[in-house]
Amino acid sequence: QGPARISSDPRPARMGARAGPRPASSTLPLPSQRSPSAGMALLVLLLALGAQPPAVAAAAQPRRGGMESAKLYGNMNKYAYYFTDLLIGSPTPQRTSVIVDTGSRLVGFPCKGCDHCGDHLDPAFDIGQSSTAKWLRCGDGCVRGCVEGQCAYRETYSEGSTISGRWFDDLVELGDSFQKNPPVHARLGCHTNENKLFYTQRANGIMGLAPSSDGVNGSRPTVLQDLFRDKSHVSTEIFSMCLATWGGRLTVGGYDTSYHRPGQEVQWTPMRAAHYYFVFPEGLALLGSGGVAPKVVAMTNGEFGVTIIDSGTTYTYFPGPVFRTLVGDLLSYCDAHGGCSATREGNECFRLNDVMGGPDDFPVVKMTFKGGAQIDWSPYGYLHQRGEQGVWCQTFMENHLYQTVLGISWMIHQDVIFDLQNGKLGVAKANCPEHHKDSDYLQRDALVSAGSIEPRTVRRPVEPLLLAAGFVCLALAAAGWATSVLRSWQRAGSTGGGRCRNRSRPAGGSRAAVAPEPTSQEADASKELLPRLGEAAEVCPSG
Repeated sequence: QGPARISSDPRPARMGARAGPRPASSTLPLPSQRSPSAGMALLVLLLALGAQPPAVAAAAQPRRGGMESAKLYGNMNKYAYYFTDLLIGSPTPQRTSVIVDTGSRLVGFPCKGCDHCGDHLDPAFDIGQSSTAKWLRCGDGCVRGCVEGQCAYRETYSEGSTISGRWFDDLVELGDSFQKNPPVHARLGCHTNENKLFYTQRANGIMGLAPSSDGVNGSRPTVLQDLFRDKSHVSTEIFSMCLATWGGRLTVGGYDTSYHRPGQEVQWTPMRAAHYYFVFPEGLALLGSGGVAPKVVAMTNGEFGVTIIDSGTTYTYFPGPVFRTLVGDLLSYCDAHGGCSATREGNECFRLNDVMGGPDDFPVVKMTFKGGAQIDWSPYGYLHQRGEQGVWCQTFMENHLYQTVLGISWMIHQDVIFDLQNGKLGVAKANCPEHHKDSDYLQRDALVSAGSIEPRTVRRPVEPLLLAAGFVCLALAAAGWATSVLRSWQRAGSTGGGRCRNRSRPAGGSRAAVAPEPTSQEADASKELLPRLGEAAEVCPSG
């Protein structure tokens, strides 16, 4: 399907806001374009990292007096992301729209005079109109180079898009907050060049909410520290995102239980906040109705690889074996249950028998996480209506890297709580507030074409440390493979083992072989190389 063209700004009208036709998102590359050998290298590294995740602390309670929140806009199908507004500068603040992204840290957007920037929802920020804006000069804190005496940045992302520009300091506040937040000074990026996704997206820029890189001290998202530095009663060490079909709510300082569905308790699981938000799934199964036994898709942490929560990725991505088993078991379930009141259409979609209904006859997918948390993934999350009425398509894809990325399609219709202070993630089913009933939303809905925007694939910043690690990991993978072959020759005909080269499915069949266990020397080298990558797949006992 071709991407849709959306014809107006979905937010309430505001003085100075620009409406009109916007360019549609570009077609995005899928993870399959990445090198398979890189995935094997990463697998070796993951198996080498054997640290256990932190224990789950007592659940934090929401504190209404200590919370502040803001509207989120967007939609998984028509936008492929969610965004909020920032008001920047003085005496007249300028509005700019930014994608909320828990997988990156930079906060930036195009400025007036940009050499190569796209046509976005809001006009480019005019730094000349702000009396409080100051360019950051070169100095100790300038690590990416200088341009004409000003501190510069350049960020390249894994799918090939790049942004570059210069840093400046100015007053900023959340634009659609429910409490009036006084503006505070923050460090912001002024794009002078953007390409690919950044050029074609309708939102102006990005607001990275990922934690700092050390993962130990000061691991809060930097932009939240800036926005609420003068609010001693608002803790930036806990925030939550509640995504509805249209829009949602970003809450800082706690979480609002009034959105949670009756009888739904928050499910807490350990989380490691270092570069990204790492969690540790331990199982995945299809829940049958009417007493039908669950279909087990995955049952160990090692089958998922490294797992992150990423609101900047539209769909959810699983390693190949988990993805293929999930698809196969879903089709088998529907074959045995009246087609789930739908017929298969293509490789990813289903056409419902009742085109005005929803996918209620599809099974729930239950994910189990470290610490015993059990989180149900509704068919209204792992499927979404795409294009034609009554056609629902999968929102989970295969990742050709040995990683799991829980994106928007997993987060939607849930209150997802990032508790950095206690090292845990909370999830509760929620009726998240929607923001699409204003007149301009209705106008946009009337003008939207039948198509849909291509999803945003996994898009993470390329970090020099990880690039260097990749080359080393390739060497480790080759060494591990050679060691495995030698051992298999030496043990031919023997039933001894304990190396866990294959993981068996409980209901027949076998999993694809995992990479051989690294030697102690390889493991030590990997741990020294990437001590902050996050918790990894469980290492098999040495036997």
